[in-house]
Amino acid sequence: MSTSSAGSTRSDRSADLSQPLEKLHPDETLKSASDQLRGSIAEGLVDPLTAAVPGEDPKLMKFHGLYLQDDRDIRDERRRQRLEPAFSFMARVRLPGGVCSPSQWLKLDKLARDYGGESLRLTTRQTFQFHRVQKRNLPSLMKGLDEVLLDTKAACGDDCRGVMCSVNPSLSDLHAQVYAIAKDASDWAIPKTGAYREIWFGEERRSPYGPEEPLYGKTYLPRKFKIGFVLPPTNDIDVYAQDLGFIAIVEKGKLVGFNVAIGGGMGRIDRNPNSYPRLADVIGFVEVEDVLPMIEAVMSTQRDYGNRADRARARFKYTIDDKGLQWIKSEIEARLGFDLAPAHPFIFTSNGDVLGWQNGSDGFHHFTLFIQSGRLINREETKLLDSVREIAEVHTGEFRVTPNQNLIIAKVSEGELDEIERLLEANGLSNLNRGSGLRLNSMACVALPTCGLAWRKQNATYRRSFQRLSPFSMITVSMTSLSRSV
Repeated sequence: MSTSSAGSTRSDRSADLSQPLEKLHPDETLKSASDQLRGSIAEGLVDPLTAAVPGEDPKLMKFHGLYLQDDRDIRDERRRQRLEPAFSFMARVRLPGGVCSPSQWLKLDKLARDYGGESLRLTTRQTFQFHRVQKRNLPSLMKGLDEVLLDTKAACGDDCRGVMCSVNPSLSDLHAQVYAIAKDASDWAIPKTGAYREIWFGEERRSPYGPEEPLYGKTYLPRKFKIGFVLPPTNDIDVYAQDLGFIAIVEKGKLVGFNVAIGGGMGRIDRNPNSYPRLADVIGFVEVEDVLPMIEAVMSTQRDYGNRADRARARFKYTIDDKGLQWIKSEIEARLGFDLAPAHPFIFTSNGDVLGWQNGSDGFHHFTLFIQSGRLINREETKLLDSVREIAEVHTGEFRVTPNQNLIIAKVSEGELDEIERLLEANGLSNLNRGSGLRLNSMACVALPTCGLAWRKQNATYRRSFQRLSPFSMITVSMTSLSRSV
């Protein structure tokens, strides 16, 4: 690209927030007119004539952590019978860093049994998903989560999604520090609209005076925005795939700050050459107290300059490539009010989970349990949902969801160690960790019949592929059936 063309690209604002809504993607008008994500969701929830919600409200419900789906296995048959699709919802919990208490786990377990088809899904962004939730059950699901201080706010939509954090049990003291920062980041970045409390809990609307969204405004972000905190030497969160990644720098055992990486994202769209995966660039270093200002500077830059005309080009990685990395860095520094320090040296040695028992620097024991594709369900061979519930009933520490869709039974005290070990063995859970490297490093997406983007069913394809690949020496397989992922 010539200097003149690069300069014209940086100055081009024909697709960003400075333009009239009618020149942008229709979703921008939808968000602006939604009354801060209220829309007509409340009315649609009580409409008895459909299992869905009407009009454009399914798009707004994503900001509430909900995806409208249907059973694609019977879609054609229902069409022949002149019935609407077999609609249901996927609900995604917002769980910064993947940490939850035993009491929260027990509530998640009950909600999964009552409303989620007796199944609970662990995700690669360290949270939980409920599938096949009927519209009539959504208020009960939301209230159940609220009882244990959980919610689904901003788990989807054009906002800051769930914030990730490394879960390395052997570095427990440092993990606690980094997790606390990640939790603060999640709390800061969550949308401030009162729509969630009004729709799901019937609360009165707050005073209309003053902006509800000081960061997001009426149109929120151009697309989803992902933040992650990683604690070397394990890159379990895949920091280079985050829109904004913080790499913890530890010197003499003390957390001194974070290297900052921007512009990651592995998504692409088939048959669209203008979409592509991109690894994040490390642009400098910030001290701990500057993490939240850094998040505000980066997110507001993407808010103001991100592409709002073409959603396929709306992620932050494209904004960086369109404007230039140095231009974006300078804009971020201008908003921060200071220049970033040079990045500190660091090294990554792995990205997987260490299965089984580990002793933490905090004096507790931690057991990492392999969960195939993150699916907790009772099957004939292993009653996984029941077995983990038994552990939650006696455990006094915490659970951690890993980015590899596994589960850590964390902070097991010396006094409860024998009982936890007994339950693991009695229910056959320890056997789940015994397998080839290929099996223990494989994962697959949810896929058909509920995912609207999938081409195939996960379970059958996963098994067939695993059988064919088992004789070979490769140790990692990640499988998706999506036609696009952005």
